[in-house]
Amino acid sequence: MDNRIANGEALDLNKRDIIRISRDISDKEKAIIRTRQIKVHSCLQKLGANFPMSNVPNIAVLGSGGSLRAMIALQGVLGELQKQGLLDAVMYLCGVSGSTWCMSYIYEHEEWTEHLPVLEEKLCNKLVSTAWDPKKAVDALVESSKDNTFSLTDFWSSVVVYAMLHELDHHSLSEQRRVSIQGKVPYPIYAAVDSKKLDDDTKTRPDIWFEFTPDEAGFFHSGAFVDMRLFGSIFENGKLKTMKDEKSISYLRGLWGSAFADFKVIEDFIKQISGNQATDSRCQHLPCQAASYIMQLLKHAIEEKSHEYCEKHLTGLMELLKDQDVNNTYNLCNFLKDKYGTLEKSETVTHVLTMAETFYWEFAAGKPLFTIHEEEDERSAWDTLRILKKTISCLREWKWGTNANYLYKCGGINDKGLTGTEELQLADAGLAINSAYPLVLRPEREVKLILSFDFSEGDPFETVKQAAIYCKKSQIPFPDIDVSELDKSKDSPSDCYIFQGSNTPTVMHFPLFNIVNCRDKVANWRDKYSTINLSYEEQEIKDLLEVAKGNVRNNAGRICQTMKNILPF
Repeated sequence: MDNRIANGEALDLNKRDIIRISRDISDKEKAIIRTRQIKVHSCLQKLGANFPMSNVPNIAVLGSGGSLRAMIALQGVLGELQKQGLLDAVMYLCGVSGSTWCMSYIYEHEEWTEHLPVLEEKLCNKLVSTAWDPKKAVDALVESSKDNTFSLTDFWSSVVVYAMLHELDHHSLSEQRRVSIQGKVPYPIYAAVDSKKLDDDTKTRPDIWFEFTPDEAGFFHSGAFVDMRLFGSIFENGKLKTMKDEKSISYLRGLWGSAFADFKVIEDFIKQISGNQATDSRCQHLPCQAASYIMQLLKHAIEEKSHEYCEKHLTGLMELLKDQDVNNTYNLCNFLKDKYGTLEKSETVTHVLTMAETFYWEFAAGKPLFTIHEEEDERSAWDTLRILKKTISCLREWKWGTNANYLYKCGGINDKGLTGTEELQLADAGLAINSAYPLVLRPEREVKLILSFDFSEGDPFETVKQAAIYCKKSQIPFPDIDVSELDKSKDSPSDCYIFQGSNTPTVMHFPLFNIVNCRDKVANWRDKYSTINLSYEEQEIKDLLEVAKGNVRNNAGRICQTMKNILPF
């Protein structure tokens, strides 16, 4: 039965490869790569690299995580690669976290490589816009809260990521096949990790990595993939039980950029914003302020601050809501605030959340809890309470990235931890390695040169050092990295490092802020473009774009020469 058509291609639910058990890349990816090789070969010839068509090397661009900073910087990098005549030599474009936001934006446009200046201008206008519609955010939450797999990722994508990017994108990832199938643009790969398996000991293990392409999604180490159009649908014993709509780009942006799935990350974030975010001029629009108040409420729960402290921030959140088109939510907050006043001062936010969940069931039994605004009907009250109840439950469990497990009770998989659970929990791959080396280092992808653009906060060499550890543990060829030498210059890095070895891929590593484009102000640039920044002014965006472009422009000759010198292995 064919009951879904995307990109002109019917989805045959009777086909055996809806779930694909194989360590190899898919036939669809292979076909696109063969087509793309023609363009790559032509570009390399123009650059003076005379490879035979039968041995065209695969070149990958990696964009690291880094929230809005990474999104903007990758846009600049790609624009300058194209301007320098280098982008058409790239086979794969692979991103983590904030870089995936840029990728998902540009891949909405066919032949985007030819329109990067226009897309850059549109991105700048989008990010400086103050457009944020609370009603759209609530509508998105209403729909996602109806699903049993609702998690904090749904809240994160519908509210916070929407507030940062000023866009709820209802496109789907499988639609990007239409853009990539002709081979005119690099093949896109998006990264996530299995958060159930993620801890300090597993960050450099291959089994936690999960990849998304326009064709499929899955764990490459286990060799278990599902058609992208069916990711999130319900399977059992390898058979489709219930088809669900494909996840939207907005949801996936929230999943790919969900570093807060690690509670330590959010605790560090709260410590950074404590005491100054409410007065920061870049955080004065509604969603950023709301996020600040919510973070402060969580801070109270973490640090056991005063009863008045929590009440103050609940009041602040209410003040933001009262003039918005979310009156029912405001009334509920008001009701909770009144009830909060009856608690003992030793009690924490957890008790308020418990109380709110109890009130949900009292409301379900017909007990009126608060006055519904007269133009709202009972259904909207139910929607609000359903969102509240599910969000509270997810907060308690710190539940992120929940999706139906397509491998539930599936045969042919050795990892019983995957087949024995009905749900997957996926999160930001930056929680493991903040650049998706594992995905492009899959031997099946035969990548010979990696252009690693690192937009990370902190140590600008952390990703390449972790990649080296990952490859050593996984017995994957990787050039030697002199960690001690890199550590000496981590506070004042240069703009380009080349790591080469015998029978290994070559890695060119580009720290975003360095002594070439920032001179002696590297620390100042890092502070100005902190990961916790929820928005930027127009000039700040333009300055960041220029810094990112400079790293490509200043090293275009070295990139070209390295491409010419790629050796088979």
